[in-house]
Amino acid sequence: MRKRYFFLLVFLFSLSHFYAQENSGIGDAPVLDSESSARIDTSIFFTLGSKIMLNTDDSLKSAPSPVMYSLGIGGDFIFKNNIFLQTHGSFFTNYYLWDGERAQPAEVENRTATALSLMLDIDGGYRFKIGKTKKHFVSVGGGIGFLARYAFLSGDVDSSEVNRVTGSTAGDDVSDINSNFYAHLNFFYPEVLLSYSFILSENWKIGAEFRTYIPLGSILNGTGADGMIFSLAAKLSYR
Repeated sequence: MRKRYFFLLVFLFSLSHFYAQENSGIGDAPVLDSESSARIDTSIFFTLGSKIMLNTDDSLKSAPSPVMYSLGIGGDFIFKNNIFLQTHGSFFTNYYLWDGERAQPAEVENRTATALSLMLDIDGGYRFKIGKTKKHFVSVGGGIGFLARYAFLSGDVDSSEVNRVTGSTAGDDVSDINSNFYAHLNFFYPEVLLSYSFILSENWKIGAEFRTYIPLGSILNGTGADGMIFSLAAKLSYR
């Protein structure tokens, strides 16, 4: 079931990315409705940056808030009235251990599992022009993020190794870590988005984006901001 969640999210993101490619153009954007003459400016963009996952638990039990480097791709859909919709997927990895109750970030020397992660964002908001020229824009919005993760034994870790805290084996811990990723809405992250873009040419834009991901699962389970993610990335767009 966990693998199905992971690959389903990858599939949904691939469909949205394909749709953005099919609707992008160098000239005028296509007319959606002949009566309203509403148009959409579509573009494909790439992101490169870092994410910080807040860890509020005791640093003796787990790693300090880890920094993860991510690579992303997405699609922007900007309407004539400057309302925008966006899909985005960012890929990164992280180390985890099992403390008997939850999957916790781990340092290299204490890791049990390595997790492949995909954060799939679906956002909407409003784009503002700033300055006297028509080349600077700021976008403000929000939406939801789905964090798909799949963990496997890290290198040099044997599945029979015993967890000194819980007495379980590393193989069992990996299974528990994967289960915890999708328990209690731990995969669901409402988010806030702020981005800036500068028009380089008719087809290219460059800028940066900042995202804050709110861990709904942690809030509902009484662990507060544990697991909150802050993301800062450069952004390059093509239409």
